[in-house]
Amino acid sequence: MATTSFTIDTKLDQTLEDLKKHFGASSKAEVLRKAIALLNVVSKNESSDGSVTIRCNDQDIKVILR
Repeated sequence: MATTSFTIDTKLDQTLEDLKKHFGASSKAEVLRKAIALLNVVSKNESSDGSVTIRCNDQDIKVILR
C-alpha cells in the first residue's frame, strides 16, 4: 500500500473531524476513503453538464461538479 502525505488546513481538518463523528468513522482516512468512493460513483453518473441531481424529501438538488 502506498503512503502519501499532504497538508490539510484547519478548515478541512475540522470538516473531516465533523464527518468522522457524523459517520462514526474510525479515522479521517476512513472519511477520505468514503468520499473518494462516493466521488467515483458520482463520476460514473454525472450529466453531460458535469452535474448530479440528489433527490431529498421529494425535491431535486442539482450539484455542479465541474
